[in-house]
Amino acid sequence: MPGLFRSFLKDARGVSALMFGLAAPATMLAVGGGIDYSQAASRRQRIASAVELACQHAGQEVGYRKSQTGANPNQDYKPVVNEITNKKITDAAINGVSGVAVSSTIANDVITITVTAASANAFGGILGYASISVGAERNCNVVVSGSGTPPGKVLFSESFENNHNVASNSWTVLNNWNGWTTQSGKGGIEINGIPELAANTIRFGNFFAELDSHCYTSGCKTNSNMWREFGTNPQLEIGDYELSYWYISRVRNPDYAGKTLCAYKTDSTTKWNELALAKWDDQTNRIEVFFQQKKSGAYATPAKDVDKATDQVDVCVHTDKWTERKIPLKVTTKGTYRIFFQAAGREDTYGGLIDYIRFCSGICP
Repeated sequence: MPGLFRSFLKDARGVSALMFGLAAPATMLAVGGGIDYSQAASRRQRIASAVELACQHAGQEVGYRKSQTGANPNQDYKPVVNEITNKKITDAAINGVSGVAVSSTIANDVITITVTAASANAFGGILGYASISVGAERNCNVVVSGSGTPPGKVLFSESFENNHNVASNSWTVLNNWNGWTTQSGKGGIEINGIPELAANTIRFGNFFAELDSHCYTSGCKTNSNMWREFGTNPQLEIGDYELSYWYISRVRNPDYAGKTLCAYKTDSTTKWNELALAKWDDQTNRIEVFFQQKKSGAYATPAKDVDKATDQVDVCVHTDKWTERKIPLKVTTKGTYRIFFQAAGREDTYGGLIDYIRFCSGICP
């Protein structure tokens, strides 16, 4: 009997099958969870696209009605916004988005649309998670035709969607990409498609950029920069221009909830003081923007962590949702200029995120 017992203990036949049988359920749930998450991300982006179109359409329609002769300046346009919003978002025949809850407001010529929904889980239900919450929120301005300064012309736009092979829910770091120049010895442009890093939404399309990026060489600085030149042939004419881009913090502080800790060059001293006091996490999300003229065949090197420098036009250190920055620029001397973005907070590969950059003559439409 002792010999038979020892033989039984040494018998390893069937162990692999047993281990596989025990591990298979966990493996299947992990794979299934990835499928559920991918479906939720896709649904979120369809919703975000529908909300974007609805917001723009509502803004144009309200602006048109307000521009008409004899229009009542006290007219309540919320019913108009609601009608357009519900038609554009909830009508599955138009955009394929259904099963959503929509709310909209209009105040001071700013339309806000919020959509919440759920994405059904095919595998998560086994663990009691029947769905994943998804949604989107958009703000857009009412532009009244024939009043104020008319919309200008978009000279350039970048939303980090093309000319790379980054997969959804993934990222990579590229240098000298798509017409953007990056500085040697720094990380580069991190193109990212992971919604969780941007408060579970991507403002435009499927990708955004981060400049406090990973380095692939020793001694490299993670705070990187990127710049693009305008006015080489022909040169930029004297006149008014505008730079528009969207920003959100990757690392968000609950104490700053609802605040936009950004400042234009022309903002008041109070605004700049507020920005300077926001030292949480060594301003790891800090992004600085410069507009520079090329003089004697070269550009001045933008300083790090400067405030209101001669050619610095914008700084952002924290927002908890995607925020559009619209920066007025003035060209007083015909010539060649560049727009320069740089990460300028703590170097830890966690920085501010940017998307949908536009450079326009006049005011960006």
